[in-house]
Amino acid sequence: MRKVMFVALILSLVAGLGSRPVHAQDKKVEFSLNLGVVASSPEGIRLVLSPQLDIHPTKRLMISAEAMFCMIGDLTIYPGVIINYTVKRVFAGLGIALPIAPNLFGGAEVDAPLLKLNIGYRGKQINLTTYLMTSTQEIFSENLVGATIGYRF
Repeated sequence: MRKVMFVALILSLVAGLGSRPVHAQDKKVEFSLNLGVVASSPEGIRLVLSPQLDIHPTKRLMISAEAMFCMIGDLTIYPGVIINYTVKRVFAGLGIALPIAPNLFGGAEVDAPLLKLNIGYRGKQINLTTYLMTSTQEIFSENLVGATIGYRF
């Protein structure tokens, strides 16, 4: 866990040091609301609602903070941060998410962080994203695969 947090910190520092002013016509901060599905197997498909905040420190770099709410069955929340590289309307990124399963009677169960890889398309106001989340301890041993469509405000 310390290694993952250390890598995320280093990536954030590198992104911050390499930033340049964003052009005046571009938004520096955007909010989007995404709806989609995530699956660990064909039988385990769950609905996902994900508010997301995108920060653009440079023209090509986008830092996305999000909280995925997986519904149907037990609620699981995946707050996370992703560093994306954008080229025209396509983006790809890497980040971490922390699975939290709130308990109805108070408290929450927190699992080990997950590595999140994503790739997507940014239209004028629509985002299309596909992603893979996997364990940080045994990469690609337990995977969650998903896709979302979102509206940017």
